[in-house]
Amino acid sequence: MKITAEIAFARHMNDVTISATGKVIKLLPDDTDKSPHQKFVIEIHSGHTILVSHNLLRAYRIPVKIGDRIEVHGSYIWNRYGGLIHNTHHYNDECQGPHCQPHDDGYINFVGIHKNPHIEYGLPKENPN
Repeated sequence: MKITAEIAFARHMNDVTISATGKVIKLLPDDTDKSPHQKFVIEIHSGHTILVSHNLLRAYRIPVKIGDRIEVHGSYIWNRYGGLIHNTHHYNDECQGPHCQPHDDGYINFVGIHKNPHIEYGLPKENPN
């Protein structure tokens, strides 16, 4: 059975790998304690919200803005607000510190809607010949 954010939230699950697709609804200040993390909130299709905590020592900052559609893959941690996803970066067996645990590779993808410029802007279609 594939674990979704809704299942993980309902069952109060922790440290399970999930993927979630949603819209960025809130940008938060970076967490600067111990290791810097970029933080933002996404709303998934069910109206459920999830905090994304993206490690800036392990991956580049994601240039998200309000309204962007993204896909997030990482480790889910339950909380009463909807949970959070972290470990959204590549894991290469480098684990340091007392709170570090091995995990699957994570990622953040921009999903977006790909629009056809020929329809969107009335441009002439390219001649395939």
